Amino acid sequence: MTRLLAALLLVTAAVPGGVHARQVSTFAPDTLLQPPGGPRIVLLGTPGEGVAALRLSVPMREGPAEAGAGQILRALALRRMETLARPVGVRVSASRTPWGMAYAVEGAAADFEYLAYLLREAVAEPTVTGPDFGEARRRLRDDAAAAEETPGELLRSRLRAAAAPGLPPIDGTLATVDLLDPGLVRSVWRRSHQASAMTLVVSAPVVPEVVLAATRGLGAPEEDARGPLDAPSPTSRPPDAETLRAYFGEAFSSMPIEDPRPQVAAILVARHLQGAAVGFEMGVQLWELPDRWVLAVTGQAYPRRSSAMRAAVSGAVPGTRDALDPAMVEQAVAQVRRDIMLRAQTAAGLVGVVGRAMEVGGDPLAAARSLESLSAVDLSGMRRYLDGLIRSGPVQAEVRP
Repeated sequence: MTRLLAALLLVTAAVPGGVHARQVSTFAPDTLLQPPGGPRIVLLGTPGEGVAALRLSVPMREGPAEAGAGQILRALALRRMETLARPVGVRVSASRTPWGMAYAVEGAAADFEYLAYLLREAVAEPTVTGPDFGEARRRLRDDAAAAEETPGELLRSRLRAAAAPGLPPIDGTLATVDLLDPGLVRSVWRRSHQASAMTLVVSAPVVPEVVLAATRGLGAPEEDARGPLDAPSPTSRPPDAETLRAYFGEAFSSMPIEDPRPQVAAILVARHLQGAAVGFEMGVQLWELPDRWVLAVTGQAYPRRSSAMRAAVSGAVPGTRDALDPAMVEQAVAQVRRDIMLRAQTAAGLVGVVGRAMEVGGDPLAAARSLESLSAVDLSGMRRYLDGLIRSGPVQAEVRP
């Protein structure tokens, strides 16, 4: 072992025991590294021969007046990554998660150093003086305008604001997007894109020394770290969107975010509602927020069926609870587990599952523990969970004709 590696935290992770241990072990890291001043590095196994995938997560918290800055950084980074990746056939992505930013690359293991280079470019200082910045902000503003003018999107934004008051929307609003000038976006990058705060998840047949050498020089200078802008968000409540139908929704919040039962509940509620909407439309969504899940049930109907729609929305969760049986819960749990395992069959999917789970609390075993917890979900556990939602009650929102 080199002197550099000897100075690092080098750990072989223990795999949780219990049912489905083989599936759980898929998400357990082989090695953890913490170089001084660098990103935390998690090395996983390699589900595909000759394939490498890397996912770099960057914690980010926007102030109320900065909402949407991360989306502009995402767009600028993705543009840089795609330009560099296109000639060599590397797959790249950039996303804004509830906890920050995530940049990912996938390609041939032989091109590992180039993949790491793409990540360095992704988190490099953005160019905020050229046409790409203007285009990114224009697109974000168009999306924000559509969200305030489309009844379904307006309903969802109101539900989210009611479920988590004070939490800036990661897509921003018309009022905040107009404040996002080049200086403000650059400031958000400087304080958030610190290498020491990042986490890199790697699935590739490479030794730790190669990973360490390839990930030097990430992000902004450490001395630029500071807190988010504490200026208040500009206040403006948009008028109701033009609509001929009534939109109504209820949203239930639950903690902690590590609990797998909300994912099972969303499937159960959706199945319960199949065929229940007669003369109107209904939907179920599950949102991840930084500290909680939000289960939202929404409906839309023309005025003559609006009362029936509202009653169906309000009865969705209690009706699901009353109809539960063991087979329904087992099937929903199996669907959640199957979806997770299907995503993890590729190197890109594996680093995505492990990396996203780590964003919540930094635990490298978070994905493995979540799968183990999922295996323990049964009828009594789901009844208790839904009873808790019913007791705490939902928030409500509507958009009227």
